[in-house]
Amino acid sequence: METHARNRLSIAILSDGVSPYVMGGIQRHTRMLAIHLVRAGAAVALFHSARTPAAIAHAKILDGFPVDVAASIHNVVVPYPPTGKIPGHYLRESSRYSKQLLDAYHHAGFSADFIYAQGLTGLAFATARHASPGSLPPIGVNQHGYEMFQYAADVKTQLQHIMLRGTFARLARRADFVFSFPARIREIIEKQCHVPADRIIEIPNAIDESWIVETRSMPAAVRRFVFIGRHERRKGVPELSNAILDLPGNGWEFHFVGPIPEELRIRHANVIYHGAISDTGALQQLLDRCDILVCPSFAEGMPTVVLEAMARGLAIIATDVGATAEWVDATNGVLIPMPCGSDLPSAIEAFLSMPASQLHRLQLASLTKARKYTWHNAANAVLQAVYTRVPPGQPSTRSAANH
Repeated sequence: METHARNRLSIAILSDGVSPYVMGGIQRHTRMLAIHLVRAGAAVALFHSARTPAAIAHAKILDGFPVDVAASIHNVVVPYPPTGKIPGHYLRESSRYSKQLLDAYHHAGFSADFIYAQGLTGLAFATARHASPGSLPPIGVNQHGYEMFQYAADVKTQLQHIMLRGTFARLARRADFVFSFPARIREIIEKQCHVPADRIIEIPNAIDESWIVETRSMPAAVRRFVFIGRHERRKGVPELSNAILDLPGNGWEFHFVGPIPEELRIRHANVIYHGAISDTGALQQLLDRCDILVCPSFAEGMPTVVLEAMARGLAIIATDVGATAEWVDATNGVLIPMPCGSDLPSAIEAFLSMPASQLHRLQLASLTKARKYTWHNAANAVLQAVYTRVPPGQPSTRSAANH
């Protein structure tokens, strides 16, 4: 029996949404964290939101969660503040939402040993605990990719980054603990947010075991590439589109998954736009038909789409940003410095001319790597990390002067 199973930990998870009621990487991370913490033996309260009446109705009953898990979660849906348009609205909305979460937490009747706060949801909690350390249990924040400390693709994004940095850094410093992805993400937390190393809990991103296939067959002659992502400038869609336009006329296909605007779409017989695919089975089937995932982002945390593609046996082309290098190297793909310039077209062309046997070795290496990064392992790592720092029923009394 594992250590934390002997004394059941109670963990409150805060998020601005949970997949599939709200789409996004943090929202998907929240869903999997909640499910696997319950399965690992923790008592879990989930404080989250949704944006439409239909989504709120589904969120209130955790529709789509495993039935046994949903019945075990103390589920609280908190209305999200109206979205504004004036610059800085995201920070203002996040602050208001965090205060609403704090109020909901005080009225929820759930006694937590630890609070796990996604994104900026811990703002009000960290402030309250800073003012009165015994008023709340210890707080760990996971701000994921810290993209605002990474490269900005344009001036508008750079200004947004400058606006966000102070809030993210202050929350990281004020929290009791900071959950971090490896490599460059940890470097940002230590060197740019100035969080001491002993308060950082490093746990990689993960996937559900159901994503992992047993093996991968030899690739066909036609090379099939796939991009999966939202419409954000940092995802590098214009750079990828330009690289595709320079490719030879046959021997390849390119699949785009995500809400790519019409004005950014290429008119080419070999390029297919699928739109957003929310059904897991349909996405897995598409990945199984493809050979190489391309993730040409200017900034990332530890992108789940890369690991999901690896779990289906795809080779990877990705930019060396965030913690991507934890998963991708010369054994299973190509890391490029940035999506602009000649590196991205050269990487794609290298896969077009690569012998099938060599590509197959890269694909099998992806699959082998992916097997280590399961949510079963990640949830147990979270519980063990919390248990060793905050045993059940023994909340931290660390002085506010140390924040």
